[in-house]
Amino acid sequence: MTETNKLEVNNQEPESIDRQQTDQAKVHSVLDSPFLSRLFKYISLNKKQRTLYRLLLTTNKDNVDKLKKSFNKDHIFEVDHFNFWYDHRTKHALKNINVNIKRNKVTALIGPSGCGKSTFIRCLNRMNDQIDGTSSDGHIYFDKGINLKSKKLSTLELTTRVGMIFQKPSPFPMSIYENVAYGPRSHGINNKDMLDKIVEESLKGAALWDEVKHNLFDLGTSLSGGQQQRLCIARAIALKPETLLMDEPTSGLDPIATSKIEILINHLKQQFTIIIVTHSMAQAQRVSDETAFFWQGNIVEMGTTKQMFTSPKHKKTREYISGKIG
Repeated sequence: MTETNKLEVNNQEPESIDRQQTDQAKVHSVLDSPFLSRLFKYISLNKKQRTLYRLLLTTNKDNVDKLKKSFNKDHIFEVDHFNFWYDHRTKHALKNINVNIKRNKVTALIGPSGCGKSTFIRCLNRMNDQIDGTSSDGHIYFDKGINLKSKKLSTLELTTRVGMIFQKPSPFPMSIYENVAYGPRSHGINNKDMLDKIVEESLKGAALWDEVKHNLFDLGTSLSGGQQQRLCIARAIALKPETLLMDEPTSGLDPIATSKIEILINHLKQQFTIIIVTHSMAQAQRVSDETAFFWQGNIVEMGTTKQMFTSPKHKKTREYISGKIG
């Protein structure tokens, strides 16, 4: 019996499916709103919708604050029946996603444009929450089984532990040194010796130190595109995250810069879990251990990269890899 059916009064005719879906959509739009907006939207609900709202609010709170006891220590993320919508639930971007992301591996997300890859990785550090009209259900569990929506995990802690590298390099308009030191400074580290050490270690970790060590106070934006992307990686790893999300990090780079980033990814996976969105199936094969194929908001298939590209199980995967679709 659904939650809506539980609210029906005995001896009443059951409401139509359309009516139930309308009630649920309206209640979810209130639940997914910022706090102040939620107060005003709550007033517009009818009595039945308010009852459903209170039921869902209590259920959601109980669920999100519980640790997932069965969480596998070899995983960094476990995603259970996760759905995501844009535009007040009119655009269903991710559909019933169930996937486990292994720790200290590189997982590649492949699939045509608009299939949900970038939306998915932005859900892993809750970046999509900043977009008005978005909503989700299901669960994403992080290290040791904490729900990403739990109040026990602040947004600051999450974004510190799950770094993000964007498609277009985005260094801050400040020096190379200050780009890397920015994160540690924002976390209260102001000791110069400590900052110097973090900057050097991070730039070495991003394979950039030898190229910039004599020019640390030049603008980060003065570097080449490939160097800027490695500077952004250095800036991310300065905070010692557990996971790096990379959204097509080499799409605008030349082959030499792309090769350097790929070599760096293979080096970084010894310290971090990496999840990379790529349109290049050759790149996925070069850098990843696991591959997930997205199609129209669904994960059609996931497995080891070797298995996915040599003996995919799903017809749609075979068609995409062979270039018949996409």
